[in-house]
Amino acid sequence: MTPLRNALVLGALTRSLLLAAAAALITISPAVAQTPTPTASPTATPFPSPSPSATAPTFSKIIVFGDSLSDVGNLRERMQDRGINYPGGEYNYSDGRFTNSSDTKPASDLYVGVWHEQLSRTFLARSAETPSLNGGNVFAFGGATTRNGTQDFSIIGIFGNDITVTIDNIGKQVDDYITRRTLDPNALFVVWGGGNDLLFDSDSAENVTATAGRVAMLVNRLADAGARNFFVPNVPPLGGVPRYGDDRATQDAKNQASSDYRAQLKASLDGVASTFASQGISANIYRLDVWSLFVRFVADPTLYGFTDHLNTSRGRDGADPDKYLFWDDIHPTTAGHFQIAKEANRVLTGSVTPPAKAVNVSTRVTVSGGENVSIGGFIVRGNAPKRIVARGIGPSLAAANVQGPLPDPVLELVDSAGQRIQFNDNWRDEQAPEIILTGVAPTDDRESAIVRTLPPGAYTVILSGKGTAAGVGLVEVYDLDSGADSTLANLSTRGAVGVGEDVMIGGVIIENNGGDPIVVVRAIGPSLASAGVTNPLVDPLLELYDANGTMIGLNDNWKDGQPTAAKATLLAPTDERESAMTASLAPGNYTAVVRGKNNTTGVALVEVYRIP
Repeated sequence: MTPLRNALVLGALTRSLLLAAAAALITISPAVAQTPTPTASPTATPFPSPSPSATAPTFSKIIVFGDSLSDVGNLRERMQDRGINYPGGEYNYSDGRFTNSSDTKPASDLYVGVWHEQLSRTFLARSAETPSLNGGNVFAFGGATTRNGTQDFSIIGIFGNDITVTIDNIGKQVDDYITRRTLDPNALFVVWGGGNDLLFDSDSAENVTATAGRVAMLVNRLADAGARNFFVPNVPPLGGVPRYGDDRATQDAKNQASSDYRAQLKASLDGVASTFASQGISANIYRLDVWSLFVRFVADPTLYGFTDHLNTSRGRDGADPDKYLFWDDIHPTTAGHFQIAKEANRVLTGSVTPPAKAVNVSTRVTVSGGENVSIGGFIVRGNAPKRIVARGIGPSLAAANVQGPLPDPVLELVDSAGQRIQFNDNWRDEQAPEIILTGVAPTDDRESAIVRTLPPGAYTVILSGKGTAAGVGLVEVYDLDSGADSTLANLSTRGAVGVGEDVMIGGVIIENNGGDPIVVVRAIGPSLASAGVTNPLVDPLLELYDANGTMIGLNDNWKDGQPTAAKATLLAPTDERESAMTASLAPGNYTAVVRGKNNTTGVALVEVYRIP
């Protein structure tokens, strides 16, 4: 492997969010490479209503510890002691809540209350819990962090003077409850914090780790005192809130911290669950992935009834808060709270399943010499080796009416150090019995295939023509062991993009074994120049099709499409001319087509990521 190829592959494979995909054959019709009439987004139900048998457990009460996303009046009680109604009327908030209501400007009464109030009333058929300072079970305070003790909270009064009150952080909320009340094992204990820690304390890696650890410790404290049912959300991609506008550096820092917190909170709660099991404690930890929920909102807002997910609706003339995601610069509208409540109910009813794997991936591309070979990259990710079969297809494409198929494909498997670990020219010359047993043996003896069991790590499959042969080829990687504790991740292919049938066509199959995964598809061109590619595709155009050949997505420049989603997933391309799409894909076959805008040509990289 040349240093150039190695640099490109490693650059494509060291992403922080990976596609947990495996690969298999997808037959691509030449008609797909044409330009069909665009259609609306695929019809999917992001949050299907629970079936009649899917009911939430019955809890004796719901105890809520948290911050302004859950506060229903505690901060206002403290502020009223100082003579002001905050959050409240003169500050254009709902009575004691950081959101809208029928009394705000603009007003709305379609949805009433914050997420846990709507969860109780709309989905659990119970009365909403009330503020703890009024004797209720909601201990949340606006401004609270996950730390212990108290802190000052200040606002500017209506006469311009600073008003400061003392609020309880979530650690104190929990400790006070344990000290003063008897814990009911049949109650549900909500612990939702972390947003203020990352927004206002620090978005450093150290604080992310500490915050996740504190939340896990709070769950432990409650369990030690007798609690047995816990509901623990993570935080949304905080760089996507309106407060940061076009401040890309801050957006990226907050999004990175939010993504890291999501992963570390999961790991911390996994540790708590393991400890419970080892101690013989029977407990339920319900986890709400607010991070992925927000990504779905901004990837396809109309699917959730939102017409605006970028701006605030508070005080905006003519705005309908029910169609806005945000009320102020960090807090959602009651419509946003409704979607959170809806997903919370799905969690409680067991209707949320892990996202499905993408099990079959292939890319059709024109192959010639030099940098115009086809380079496919993937990672074996997990705790176990992965058995795969890679194929290099050429002559048999003629049966699909492909003009100029690669007459004699050669396949090379390379590890992350750039060392060749296996090579094949004609598949029957080596491993023929093993290849036949996979069920996907090539139909032409000149085509190539490699069967290999690979330990976790990064790998590259290079498809070239024997000698000076050139033509259209198909490079594929299949997962032969989808049940193993590992997946194929971050699938990408680099190759030459021409015109007509010589565009790059990538296929992926989403397996019907889980929920609809969030998938990010990218077409990279101009930024390849920094990796030494002499003829990068200057302006990639990306199209996404379903199994019927219907276009379900089109993007030219990523900032003109779903920029908030791209940045939230940390997968925004580095060049504005490059393309990206984020979609929630139901099980089925999908095809990504990369072509050059205005029939330009050059080397491009198509990537597909499944967000874990």
